[in-house]
Amino acid sequence: MEPIKISGENLLAKINKMASQLGIENPTNVTVVRLEDTEDPNKKTLELVQGTWENKAPWFVIDSKDQVFVLSSLESILHLIKSLNEAKYENFNLKLEKAILENLPVDFNDVWVVAMNEIQKRLAESKNKNLLDIDIKKLVKDIKKNHPNLFMRLRDFQFPPTGG
Repeated sequence: MEPIKISGENLLAKINKMASQLGIENPTNVTVVRLEDTEDPNKKTLELVQGTWENKAPWFVIDSKDQVFVLSSLESILHLIKSLNEAKYENFNLKLEKAILENLPVDFNDVWVVAMNEIQKRLAESKNKNLLDIDIKKLVKDIKKNHPNLFMRLRDFQFPPTGG
């Protein structure tokens, strides 16, 4: 069977590169199909350009304007969304941890508990329930202002005089 020629400069090479960037093993075997119009406006046909029909990895679909779409299972999409949400939550926690540590806590865990309680309180009072909209630095600054005993103050330390 002769390979189907697809228009667009190196479109198949670009698709294989995208597949590689998505972490697909052996991207040159990824399924690529072309979506073709038919005489019936309610029907279209798929023509195999590369790979196999049995491939479980995401399929790349090329439309009549050489736009490339990715067709994936619902399970894969849900897994991707879950991973993104976990990464956002972890990133938020790391930023909060950094902001707390920058303010010299006496006991990190105590400040963390106060911060979590304050976050829950702010989310409950807010119309926008997005955790990422909380200004972390301002949150820690407010905690430091309202609970100064949770943080060290440099002026409380006795430094030896510098002599010359």
